[in-house]
Amino acid sequence: GHVDETAVEEYLDYLMKEKKLKYSTVTRKYRVFRYYLEYLEGQGHLPGYRPISCPKAVNREDDKGDNELSRAEVDSFFMALNREYENLDNEFRRRVCLRDSVMMELLFYHGIEISELLRLEVSDYNIKSGVLTIRGKRDKERAEYLFSRELRRKMEQWIEEHGYFEKNNEFHNVLFLSKIGKPLSMKMVILVFDKYRVMAGIEKESTPKDLKCSMKRYARE
Repeated sequence: GHVDETAVEEYLDYLMKEKKLKYSTVTRKYRVFRYYLEYLEGQGHLPGYRPISCPKAVNREDDKGDNELSRAEVDSFFMALNREYENLDNEFRRRVCLRDSVMMELLFYHGIEISELLRLEVSDYNIKSGVLTIRGKRDKERAEYLFSRELRRKMEQWIEEHGYFEKNNEFHNVLFLSKIGKPLSMKMVILVFDKYRVMAGIEKESTPKDLKCSMKRYARE
């Protein structure tokens, strides 16, 4: 098999400049292309494949914010998270760390908004197919295939251990629960991100949105 990486990049550029699609829409399409092509490369179908680049934003002042993370910083962030999980000897804290790991990987690798993350329900994930149904604004739905086998394993494990967090039947289907069994708030997700940002020694005043935006730079490096 062969893929013309330049043609894919030109198509994405065309969607933004000629078709005037929103930058967020184009980057979402870019992610789908990139993950799928990387999946094919991993299966040995695309020898010599080079990662495609995300198109440059048009008139978007915050395209490259000072708080976006470099590839090394993103790697440090997830290494800190994984190290924390490995070093914990308390089962309950390990479950909390597993939850954090799944949330951060969804934010970063799949570009999910925090508001979308908080709306997720256990039944939104299909363990058999590895597809997560995400409800965006105005209840628009989209399907995200979790390309990473490791992330699919973590998601499955988190769902298995979900019962340990269920304190009230009212929230049993909410995917991400707090330690006391209530739905997480946006502030809690930001605090989780900050915890591992500091652990990783990243001094930038980054937010989860910067982690998400960093994916574009990560893919180009």
